[in-house]
Amino acid sequence: MIKENEIISKVLLSIEQYKGSIDSFRTAVLRNEYTPAKKYFSRLFLWKACLITESLNFREWDTTLTSSRVIYHKLRQEKDMIVQWHLLDEDNEFYLPQQKTTKSSRSNQNSKPAPQHLHRIENIADDPLAMPLDGAETHTPSQAELDNDLLMSIIMDVQRLFPGETIFHENSEAAMIYKRQIISVLYVWSKCNASIGYKQGIHEIIGLMFLNLRKESIPLPTTNTVSADERHIFSLFDEKYLEHDLFTMLNRFTVSSGLVSQFYASEAELMSSINVFNIYLMKVDQLIHYNLVTKLRLESQLWIIRYLRLLLLRELGNDLEVPSLLWDKLAAIDTHTGSSPVPDTIMFLVVVLLIHIKSELVLCDFSEALSLLLHYPIAAKIKTNPAFIESVFQDALRLTDYKKNDMKLYEYGRKMNKKYNNNIKVNLGYTPSPNGSASPTVLSRSNSPSPAPSSPTSAKFPPDPKAERMAFEKFRLEARLKKRAEEMMNNKS
Repeated sequence: MIKENEIISKVLLSIEQYKGSIDSFRTAVLRNEYTPAKKYFSRLFLWKACLITESLNFREWDTTLTSSRVIYHKLRQEKDMIVQWHLLDEDNEFYLPQQKTTKSSRSNQNSKPAPQHLHRIENIADDPLAMPLDGAETHTPSQAELDNDLLMSIIMDVQRLFPGETIFHENSEAAMIYKRQIISVLYVWSKCNASIGYKQGIHEIIGLMFLNLRKESIPLPTTNTVSADERHIFSLFDEKYLEHDLFTMLNRFTVSSGLVSQFYASEAELMSSINVFNIYLMKVDQLIHYNLVTKLRLESQLWIIRYLRLLLLRELGNDLEVPSLLWDKLAAIDTHTGSSPVPDTIMFLVVVLLIHIKSELVLCDFSEALSLLLHYPIAAKIKTNPAFIESVFQDALRLTDYKKNDMKLYEYGRKMNKKYNNNIKVNLGYTPSPNGSASPTVLSRSNSPSPAPSSPTSAKFPPDPKAERMAFEKFRLEARLKKRAEEMMNNKS
């Protein structure tokens, strides 16, 4: 566990390095200048400074922290926000008996649902699979049943959270406390965002946040040797309020950033975001878009939903430090400047990741491409380039800045391809086959910049008009795709 004097040193050095300016600090994070490579790096400090205090003046932290923590405390006290542990089956490991309350608070609404027993259907009207008869009464679930369903859904997901992390799966009291804290935050968060509710995937987002916060959280020192300024700093790391701060950070990171509204709120919003991604991909790399969408007919919704909703957590491998490095930067993005750029940044991150596997992607058939997209070769990329995540983010950030300028998106796409895919040779022409029909030249990878020699077969047969026309259309592919992107944008607006 991190030591108290180490916390003081890291925080003070970080504040001094950026002259106490939160804007300078955010910029340093985005530019890869504040990373774990720095001795004074603290991820808890980074995330809480950017998502809660929004200030590097530690003497002001108490006010902000107290305010956010009181909000969560009061929410937990509200009748409809209290986690209904007593509604669980008594053999459930999370079951807790209901606390004694006044008679006025006891109601059928908060009572445990009566156990249901199997029984033979005596009448077809009682068959739950049968179509309801006109005028027949339908069962409306009580609030207690809805609360129990919500709690059970969250518990099931948290039980499967990060199988490789022993702190969640060891048979210990500490593991139970950690999981109960995460469940409590998700339960209250879901109640506060009732229009969205709990969606699978949010538990992994909060899980990664919890792991990183817990590593640096400490009990508040009780000795008299701690100065007032040191207490201000320690208040940021106080493990007593880990659950409270986790709730505030989850809300800021997912709701205030626009991630929930675009990726979780509804299927319509999610599909709209996927359409925007398709447009971005078309503008940045027409060949990848053409190969996936037009040639292979591999619809983006078959693979990209997990990328967007989990913020690339799964795609960045089993080492949770890798997505944590990316999330450092996402947390540092200022979401107070009008429309939040975070969702667009996520989509451009995906575009950049695709460009990095373009040499494999353009040669795949449907099943191979889908498998590659669902199992991104992140380990190989990081092994080749340890700064891979930093590089990908910088490219995505630049594309986000250019999102309203089609020409700049196109030019930066060409720049990335020249940098990352200079071994790809794409012949947009057509060569005639022995039977006289035209066939497209195969995409190839080569370490040589020289063009491949023409085949003997192609020399025997003069090009026919049909092949020339097809070759001409192929050369116009980028222009047609760009026009289509503009039409899609106009229709969307």
